[in-house]
Amino acid sequence: MKQSGIDDTIFFMEARNVDENLRAAWNQFVACSQASPILQSYEWGELKSCSGWQPIRIAVFDGGEIIAGASILKRKIPYLSRSIFYAPRGPILDFKDGKVFDKLLEAIVLEAEKYKAILIKIDPFVLEENKEVIQMLKSRGFIRKRKQIQPRATLHIDLTKNLEDIIASFEEKTRYNVKLSKRKGVNITEASNDEGMEIFYKMYRETGTRDRFLIHPASYYRHIKKLIIDKGFGNIFLAHYEGSPIAGVLIFTFGEKVWYMYGASKREHRNVMPNHALHWHVIKWAKEKGFKIYDLWGIPVKPSEDHPLWGVYRFKKGFNGRLTKLIGVYDKPLNSIYYHVFDKGLALWQGLRSLVTKGKISDSLGE
Repeated sequence: MKQSGIDDTIFFMEARNVDENLRAAWNQFVACSQASPILQSYEWGELKSCSGWQPIRIAVFDGGEIIAGASILKRKIPYLSRSIFYAPRGPILDFKDGKVFDKLLEAIVLEAEKYKAILIKIDPFVLEENKEVIQMLKSRGFIRKRKQIQPRATLHIDLTKNLEDIIASFEEKTRYNVKLSKRKGVNITEASNDEGMEIFYKMYRETGTRDRFLIHPASYYRHIKKLIIDKGFGNIFLAHYEGSPIAGVLIFTFGEKVWYMYGASKREHRNVMPNHALHWHVIKWAKEKGFKIYDLWGIPVKPSEDHPLWGVYRFKKGFNGRLTKLIGVYDKPLNSIYYHVFDKGLALWQGLRSLVTKGKISDSLGE
């Protein structure tokens, strides 16, 4: 018998933590969502646990089915008995249903209180033009942040088109370089094994030194191999020229999407265009596997020639992907004093790190 005055939706919804027993159900929920973000997968939480984060997965259930959720990364703030909560590319839900969002947010806040979290940081897959969601977040105490963690803008290549139409849509120079790499004899192989990861990492370390950006230690990429690639959610492709590897990409796969996450190249033989060959190979490979979107991951929100990622933008733009801009990072402060101290301290530390690494204070995700 229904109870008078009680909303049935709220009455039957239940929020609780997700553990190993619900791994498959969680991954299915994430994979079937609009964005199917691998950063919300069960495995991504395991990966980040290797570098100081603790994954906490909270879901809203309706009749035993997950209808909303967030994989949160918790990190203790050094020297303080406080922590931060961050949901990369989360939470996942139909934001049109404010009651479901409130149910999930309530559960996250209760969990945050257990760990004395000073903030809840989110950057969901919500398009920039979705003003209703932005207004809803603001009404729940969320504050928009200019400092991004994940790229707010990207390019999506539609893999449902036939290959002829895909390559025909490339910019003329990109098409030329793809064909040039083939004429020059660049060969692409899959190397999703320990040896392939070691080869890729050495090139990636060289790339980071040359282009002056920070990379994780080798152990992090070995964890990627074990926890992502070996679980079937990633691949390594290497470009060879005259028998030697000269470039490589590390991609992630989840749901219907493929992500270009890391790219590496040697200084030598860049004139044979191995990077163009690699991406064309990934496109063909992904289409054959039945994936529908190739996400090129990060580009400037406002491209300009003085932006740190201008060269990256020009390269990716040549593949003519669909421009996608998201709302970006929003914070919900839970302790105003600690929050403002942490926010200013983090900005100072990031600026100093950039100054040491690049010789200037710059932000590749800045706008």
